[in-house]
Amino acid sequence: MKITTVIILGGHIQALGLARQTHKMGVKVVLLLQDNFSVARYSNAVDEVMVVPEMDRLKESLQPFAGKQTMLFPTADEYIEFLEANYDELNTNFVLGIPSPECVKVFADKRATYQFAEKNNIPHPKSWYPNNLDDIKKIAPTLTYPIVVKPAVMHTFHKAFGKKAYRCDNSHDLLERCETIGQSFPIDGLVIQEFLAGGAESLYSYGATVINGQPIAWIMANRIRQNPMDFGNSTTFAISCDIPQIEELAKHILKEMKYNGLAEVEFMYDEKTSTYKFLEINTRAWKWHSISSGMNYGFLSEWIHHINGEKCEFKPEFKQLAWIERLTDYVVSLKSILSGRLTVKDIIKSHQQKKVNAVWSIKDPLPAFMYLMLSPILFVKRH
Repeated sequence: MKITTVIILGGHIQALGLARQTHKMGVKVVLLLQDNFSVARYSNAVDEVMVVPEMDRLKESLQPFAGKQTMLFPTADEYIEFLEANYDELNTNFVLGIPSPECVKVFADKRATYQFAEKNNIPHPKSWYPNNLDDIKKIAPTLTYPIVVKPAVMHTFHKAFGKKAYRCDNSHDLLERCETIGQSFPIDGLVIQEFLAGGAESLYSYGATVINGQPIAWIMANRIRQNPMDFGNSTTFAISCDIPQIEELAKHILKEMKYNGLAEVEFMYDEKTSTYKFLEINTRAWKWHSISSGMNYGFLSEWIHHINGEKCEFKPEFKQLAWIERLTDYVVSLKSILSGRLTVKDIIKSHQQKKVNAVWSIKDPLPAFMYLMLSPILFVKRH
């Protein structure tokens, strides 16, 4: 079996990085979108674009590409759900770019994620799983505040409220917030969790290509800025790092799950306990994955090389490197300076790092130009 075509399900910056790295290795790139507002569609690394607005037409649209030489790779949670729900059927005709359905289920639902962490003695924020408002009323007086209210499944919650989580500073705040949420979202779909101070500066990730629980390519990064800075939807600036505790924890998690595919294992440093606490795993390409291009490899291309029985390009050596999504990061930086959270000196210091640009490439300039043109539309769509 040899992968000759990759169909990237979903667009924007993640897809652009995937398209560039797979095109570079001679693989045909097909971009499947729900609408036309994607910077990736303007890349010279994309060979074909399909627009399929309705998810119920997705299987039909994929049939002309059926064959074990084609990989389906998701860039958004909705497409992960689609591949997981149709795994057995699609797996007979395609190579699926997700872990096993059992693995996806554990990491798609934060309740299952933290229960997995508890079972395997993995440090994580203390969490509670209410089934109704009465459960919240019982635990509210016993909690140490502030605490965080977050969804078990993120993308449905974000669509409903435009936020990833809410901070609550006392029991009254918690009950009022959950009553409001409960009017349009199930209480048994929530997680109540201890608040870890430190913000984006304390966020870390272990990104890897994993085969049978063993990483074959990896990098660690401190995701120092995100949009918004608290409970961010996306990283805007990340710097590579080398932290043995994170590597050890991430490898333990991936090995326990016999993980296959791309994984971003997220952690937050807890100053109170001097511990890196496990937050979640993204079972798809994460936004800053293209930092690997500054090290002459790609996470998806390493997986394809492995499947094709080809020599991998990854070299296991630490390199100081940053990744930036400039347009959004400039806005985040300005807001942080005006609020007093960061200083101009902090921003300048971060920009002194050698950087990989999320969108701009001298060999593929049109996506950067179109990103500027489309930015007002993309802002509205994401808010």
